[in-house]
Amino acid sequence: MAWLQAVAFLLGAGLLVYVIRKVGVQAIFVALARVGFGFFFVVAINGLRHVLRTIAMSTSVPPEHRRFTFFQAFAARLGGESMSFLTFAGPLLGEATKVAMLRRRVPLVHGVPALVVDNLLYNLSVVLVIFGGACLMLFAYPVPPVAREMLIIIASVAFLGLIAAAMASRRRVTLLTKIIDGLARLGFRPRFLRTRRHHIYRIELTVYGFYKRRTAAFFSMIGLDLAAHVASVLEVYVTLKMLGLTANVSAAYIIESLTKVINFAFAFVPGTIGVYEMGNGIILRTLGYTTAIGVALAIVRKAAIVFWTVIGVVIITWRTLPNMWGRVLDRSPRLRKLMDSLVLSNLAHRPARTAVSVAGIALGVLLVVFTVGLAHGLLRERGKREANIGAQIMLRPAGMMGLSGGQSFSIPVARAAELARIEGVRMAVPIGQNLDKSESGFGSRLIEGIPFEQYAAMNGLTIKEGRGLQKDDEVIVDAAWLQENNAAIGSTIQIYEQPFRLVGTYGPPGGGRIKIPLSAMQKQVGFENRCSTILIACADPAQQEQVATRIKERFPDDQIVLTREIPELYMSSVPALNVFLKVVVGVAATISMLVILLAMYTTVTERTRQIGILKSLGMSKGSIAWVIEQEAILVSVLGVFIGVVLMLLIRFFVMRSTTLVVDVEIKWIVISLVVGLIGGSVGALYPAMRAARQDAVDALSYE
Repeated sequence: MAWLQAVAFLLGAGLLVYVIRKVGVQAIFVALARVGFGFFFVVAINGLRHVLRTIAMSTSVPPEHRRFTFFQAFAARLGGESMSFLTFAGPLLGEATKVAMLRRRVPLVHGVPALVVDNLLYNLSVVLVIFGGACLMLFAYPVPPVAREMLIIIASVAFLGLIAAAMASRRRVTLLTKIIDGLARLGFRPRFLRTRRHHIYRIELTVYGFYKRRTAAFFSMIGLDLAAHVASVLEVYVTLKMLGLTANVSAAYIIESLTKVINFAFAFVPGTIGVYEMGNGIILRTLGYTTAIGVALAIVRKAAIVFWTVIGVVIITWRTLPNMWGRVLDRSPRLRKLMDSLVLSNLAHRPARTAVSVAGIALGVLLVVFTVGLAHGLLRERGKREANIGAQIMLRPAGMMGLSGGQSFSIPVARAAELARIEGVRMAVPIGQNLDKSESGFGSRLIEGIPFEQYAAMNGLTIKEGRGLQKDDEVIVDAAWLQENNAAIGSTIQIYEQPFRLVGTYGPPGGGRIKIPLSAMQKQVGFENRCSTILIACADPAQQEQVATRIKERFPDDQIVLTREIPELYMSSVPALNVFLKVVVGVAATISMLVILLAMYTTVTERTRQIGILKSLGMSKGSIAWVIEQEAILVSVLGVFIGVVLMLLIRFFVMRSTTLVVDVEIKWIVISLVVGLIGGSVGALYPAMRAARQDAVDALSYE
């Protein structure tokens, strides 16, 4: 079975790759980007389902044997569900994990029947939800003939399942006991089966008697299970809304009910990988949505499941790690000898404090690498956008060294015609660039004024949606800006405190992201027939240096900039950035030093007697101080490693969910390592010297 499930997992993974390639990665990411940080709301709804199921599971245990708290039951549920989701054993191992995690607080003789009752009632509610969803889709939605036949089969099987459950409950059919008796009669390990027959028989009788013994608990659990299904429907509804779709409750209910069919039919596939995404795509396409939306919905919901699965794995690891680590040490004498070293044993003795110290160093590293990467990434990206304008040369007013938007409107528009007559110039287009305050009131944004027809002819600008600029009160933006600001064609944007109507999106992105007619910008800044920059396209781009020389000879008082140099000019045009980065490095070093200082000082204080023992055994002052420094260095290295990993994770999510760019620079990773090591070593210096100077007699008598 394990090998078959491994093959199923590989086939599911291949199916997932096929679905993503068929739908298109870009379409899925565009849909996922709309969710953004709303994903955490989906996670919260998914967690609510776990809370309701935990209460139902706790209710199934008799009150007199319920010696656990809600959080202990919640941890057991998350641990069991993580095993069901990740392992090839699936629900079998998952339920066993829940029993094992609660066995110290609930006797097995009461815990196992309670979990069986909980799962039976939940599965009955699942069948009821599937039956209702299939019937609703049959009568409320026009579906293709093949889909109609499948829905009829699903509804029929669900209805028969409900009838079979009712008859089995009424006649008290002990199915498992009869299976055991049959296998024993066939000679299949009869002694082994018969010794366990009475346990199975007792569990089945306990399950059938649950309704009569605890009627209130029975209906409470039914209500909690149905509430959990309502939470799942709400999760689908909210996710569809976040994906920008017009959703209704009936569609969300149908999607959830049919998703349960997929989960049930393909429970043998670990994580239902591939089939879950493919199934959601088919369901939503049948309901009139796109396959990409279905796959995106599945990915968002699967990510929420993975979130809680990771927490469950952490809980199981935390519970099993001490025993597992002890067994590993018993089987590996070399590892035990290594762990017996003072440095590693000191770190392992106080894991919480070690983790906090590592987190403090990681925070400093994250502060350096991410902040620098974000600053450099934004500057380089803006420089690339400015260079991606189809022109090789920019002519600007003399003496202007700032970024785009700071130039004065001192160049006559007529100069573009003069430049076009210079040998080697294919086209010259006047534009205006000016900074305006953002709609949020914080910061500024670059507005670009263009003569639309000329500008489009020069750099190949095309309208992706809507139309181009025709009137002075119109604006176009790139597709990323439209998505990032949740705007729509036809909406109004405030520019220069005046309403501008959004009439289209353009591509490829280049220059300012917001473009208005040049004549409109001239009116706003009060300079008629003037521009701030002239873009010059060369007939032969390979001859741009020679063309730039001719332009300089013709207009010696103006500034000539080659667009290929703009990214580097951006990096060097913000002198305050280097000062800012030095401040960031200083703050990170200070954080590292203070964290290590506090941790090592507390360590020395707590180990005063141990230090006295080491001194009495002949350990030198230098050796004692070196042990403390080694601890600090090891903590610093771990902190740097975790900080870099966290930075890469945050960078991935930031760049996927926003238009921000974060550069990863090896230089700054090395700098963060040096900063962490120096900060940790300096921070541990005083505690190390204090430990080395302690008197052995006083240390031994320390309480």
